Amino acid sequence: MIDHKAYPYVYTSSQLGKYFGISIKGIEYYERKKLINPKRVGNNKQRQFNLNDTYRIFMARYLSQSGLTLNDTLDVLNAPKEHIALEFLIKNLHDSEKEFDRIKASIEVMTHNIKLLQKVLNYQRFFEITKSPTLKTLFLREMDGPHKSNQEQTDEYRTWNELMPITNGSIRYRKKDILNKTSKIEPEIEMIISEKYFKAFGLKNSNRVNTIPSKTCLHTVVVGNAQNIDNKGWLNSIRSYLKENNYLLNGDIITSLLLVLDNSQKHIRYDEAWIPIKSKW
Repeated sequence: MIDHKAYPYVYTSSQLGKYFGISIKGIEYYERKKLINPKRVGNNKQRQFNLNDTYRIFMARYLSQSGLTLNDTLDVLNAPKEHIALEFLIKNLHDSEKEFDRIKASIEVMTHNIKLLQKVLNYQRFFEITKSPTLKTLFLREMDGPHKSNQEQTDEYRTWNELMPITNGSIRYRKKDILNKTSKIEPEIEMIISEKYFKAFGLKNSNRVNTIPSKTCLHTVVVGNAQNIDNKGWLNSIRSYLKENNYLLNGDIITSLLLVLDNSQKHIRYDEAWIPIKSKW
């Protein structure tokens, strides 16, 4: 049996700080946020904490490590009934599961992108004929055009941007522009995501969202001057490969940004590219 006279459950700021591994300022922060409400005792108005304060600090630390904000923690600890506190915890669990899915998808995308960059940076330029994944793109603007949007479009752009790197920057080179005689092309600036993730993360179709079905493509990484993406020279490696291997362009070229260095020393850009093709014969 505990002797409460020997263990009075009364603590100073210093004692609590040592116990929980937090600074005095951290304890003062908890007080300002009304997590705890210590008594003030003595001429110096020194803080004095009781057992309830230690419980609340412990739960704040515990729930913080579980992903709850301090405001969420206060909702749980101040809940008038247990089942209400449980509802807050269940909601946080569902939010954590969503964040886990997002982190997992981000890791998959970045792993794919890094492997492509490693290939190219190790001087292993590659061209492979394969089926492209089904992709979704969101039209933003033409290269030389203004970025116009109403509130609905702004909200849509924000939703796509908040999913990066699962969504990514993309350029669409129209087939007709590539085949014309001029050196200048007018690419369209878009965002891109695989259809799998489009569905998984609840993005919505709109008149700005396009579906690019899976098709036979030349798959490669385009490397060039980051300032010249509106020049056909940017696509020279692709055009040379098609000519040398008797392939015809069979649709728009779609890219996905891997890396861009645009500074005083480097102006270079790397894009994964999907080039629809068909045999010349």
